[in-house]
Order: sequence, then structure tokens, then C-alpha cells
Amino acid sequence: MKSILSGYLSILLMCFSINTIAQEGISFPMGDHTAYYSVFNSSIIPPKTAAAYGLPRAGNRVYVNIAVVSNEGGLGKPAIISGVARNLMQQRFDLEFVTIDEGKATYYLAPMRFTNEDILHFDITTQVDANSPKYTFTFTKKLYVD
Repeated sequence: MKSILSGYLSILLMCFSINTIAQEGISFPMGDHTAYYSVFNSSIIPPKTAAAYGLPRAGNRVYVNIAVVSNEGGLGKPAIISGVARNLMQQRFDLEFVTIDEGKATYYLAPMRFTNEDILHFDITTQVDANSPKYTFTFTKKLYVD
């Protein structure tokens, strides 16, 4: 059952994330790799899938989704990801990324609570491995309670 849910979550997140990313250009170049990122409300994850992965769902929760992909193609690969979110008052919130390893694809989700119409700035640092350079990028997102 978990493998079915696993595949479903992977398809859901990859379709949502990569299609949205491709349309909006939400990516950051990292030399031979590209970091793709998105923020989505936790309510789009089906309850059974969220329970299988221990992913909290609520109207006031989002997930920051990061995937590092080789420029030669393929799916998300293991990487070192860290980040913080800042609100307009410059309060900082550490992002705690959870690794989602689907076997063929790896991506990272960080849950976060927010209030309606929060405008958050995300500072993300990515690294392909411990011996590769670090890349840092920032993006801003206005969030709405679902």
C-alpha cells in the first residue's frame, strides 16, 4: 500500500511542481545542475498519502518543495538543502527539509505554518554534495489560507 501511495505522492508533487515550474520558470542554475522550487498548500496532498509519510495537512500550512536535477536530464537527485523564511518584519523561521526518496527521484519538502496573506521571502542554499559549491537563491511568495 505504501508503494502505491509513494508513487501517487511522487506523481502528484512532480506533476504539480515541475509543470508549474516549467510554466513559471521557477528554477535556479547550479552549474551542471538546476534547483527547481515551489511552494504549495498542504491541503493538495490526499489525506491517506499525507498520513503514510507523516506530512501534516492544514489550510494554514504550506510545503517548500526543492528538487535538484542534472542539466543532462533525469529526476531529482540527492542534495544538501537548507533554508530560512523571513516575513515582512524580518522574523526568521528555519526550514526543516524532509527528504522524500522515491528510489528514482529525490526531492525535499519543508513544512511551514503561515497566516493568511503572509508575504514570505525564502532564502535557500543548495549543494549537490559536500565537495561541490554552495548556491544560494531567494524568492518571495504571498500565501493564502486554503
